[in-house]
Amino acid sequence: MENTSSAEKLKGYISYPCCEKEKIMVGESCHGKVSSKCPRCGKFAIFDFDKMVSYPGHAAKGVVHKFKNK
Repeated sequence: MENTSSAEKLKGYISYPCCEKEKIMVGESCHGKVSSKCPRCGKFAIFDFDKMVSYPGHAAKGVVHKFKNK
């Protein structure tokens, strides 16, 4: 077991574009993009871990159903 703090394993954080007080923490090994719902207002945001930015997104309705039927 490693004896390091969690801050040493983080690349940084990205604020939600809709509510800047809400943030998502990004680990050093994180790459790509992810969609996340804001815990405060419920709007969707896209987070780009490579560029360390976020921008408003939208709900991709029906996507889960599409993957379940494969």
